[in-house]
Amino acid sequence: MVHWLEGHASPVEVHLVAWGDSHVGAWAYDDQDRRTMEGDWRLLEPGRLFLRHLGGWRYDTEEQAEFAPEAGRTYVDLFPNGKGRRVSEPEGDRGPSRHMLADIPEEKRWRAREAFGVYGVRQLLLSQPLPSGRQPEFSDATESETDAWRAHRVVDGRPSPWSPPRPARPAHLDELFEPGTRIATSFEPEMTVSTIRDIAALRLPSGRLVVADPLTGGHGAGRELSERIPPDEYLLQAAVVAYERRYEDMRTPVKEDVAVRLLLGEEPAASWELALAEEDDVRLLREDEIFGFDTDGAAGAFADASGWEELADKYRRYLVEQEDNAGETVSDGYMRTTDEATGSDLVSFYTGGDGTYPVWLGRASTGKPVSVVVVVSYLPDLRLL
Repeated sequence: MVHWLEGHASPVEVHLVAWGDSHVGAWAYDDQDRRTMEGDWRLLEPGRLFLRHLGGWRYDTEEQAEFAPEAGRTYVDLFPNGKGRRVSEPEGDRGPSRHMLADIPEEKRWRAREAFGVYGVRQLLLSQPLPSGRQPEFSDATESETDAWRAHRVVDGRPSPWSPPRPARPAHLDELFEPGTRIATSFEPEMTVSTIRDIAALRLPSGRLVVADPLTGGHGAGRELSERIPPDEYLLQAAVVAYERRYEDMRTPVKEDVAVRLLLGEEPAASWELALAEEDDVRLLREDEIFGFDTDGAAGAFADASGWEELADKYRRYLVEQEDNAGETVSDGYMRTTDEATGSDLVSFYTGGDGTYPVWLGRASTGKPVSVVVVVSYLPDLRLL
C-alpha cells in the first residue's frame, strides 16, 4: 500500500503486507522522497506481531542522497527471547559505530495485528509531525501512481523490492557436486569441479544429526537438526574444484574442497532448504539471513546426536591434546572419532574461516531427505560458466 498525503509529490509511507509470509513492512519518507524510517514486523502469534527490526536515517541537507554513505543511521534488531541490539552510526560509513543493548521495552516489541491499518503504522514511523492543522487523510494509490513511483525507486542499481524479506537461498549446490561443472566467483574467474571425493562413512544409529563445531561452546553448541533421518551408515563426500591462482606473472595450480555433503540417498535433490534446529524460526529471518552453526576454529563436523558429548570430547583430545588413540585422520583435513557405546561417529571438516555457516537440506520430489550440504569455502557471487 502506497500512502499519499494531499500536497505531497511523493508518498509519505509504504506498507508491505504479506500475511502469508508473516511479514508487515513499513517505510516512511521525507519531502525529498528519501526513506527516513523502516519497520519490520513478524506475525509470530495469532493476532500479535513482533518488532523484528527498526531502522532510521538522518539526512543533514536537502541535497543529500537517500542512504548516502555519510548519512547518520541507527537500527535495532530484536528477538522474542528478550535479546536485542542497537547500533548507532552518526556519521554513516565514514565514522565510528556504537553497539549497545536494545532499549525498547517488552510492551513496545509487540503490537496487535489489527493496529496495522492505514493509521496504525503511520503513528509509529513518521519521524516528522504533520504541519499544524493538517489531517492524515490517506488513500491507497491508484495503479498508475504506484507504477510511476515504483519505476523511479532504485536501490543499488536495482528496482526497489516489492516482496517480503526472503532468507538466504543456496546457489548451485547440485552443480557443485557434478564433475566438469565450470564456475566463477568475484575472486576467481574460472574454476572447474574436478572430482567428488569420498571421505568416510558416518554411523547414525539414532537418526538425529548434529552439524556443529565440536570445539565451539555456548549458544548453538552441538546444534542438532530437527529433521530426522533413517538410522543407517552414510557416506560423507567433498566437492573438489581445480583452478589456477594468479599472482603477478606467476600461476599456481590449486585444488580445493569447496563443499561437503552427507549423502542420504541416490535420488537427485528436487529442492533445497535451510536445515533447521528446533529453536530456529524462519519467520524471524530478514533478507538473505541464515541460521547455521557457529565456529571459532574454522571447523565443523557431522555426528550422531546420541554420542555427541563423547565424540566431541574425543575430537578435542585428538586435535588439541594430540591423544592419538582418541581419533583418526581419515583424509587430508578430515578427522573421525567413534563412540562404541552408542555405535556412533563424528567426522570433522575444515571451513574457510570463523563465523556462522548455513546447513542445506536437499529433498527428493517425494519430500524424502537425500543430502545435507555445507559450503565450506567463501564463494562470493557464485555463478555457472
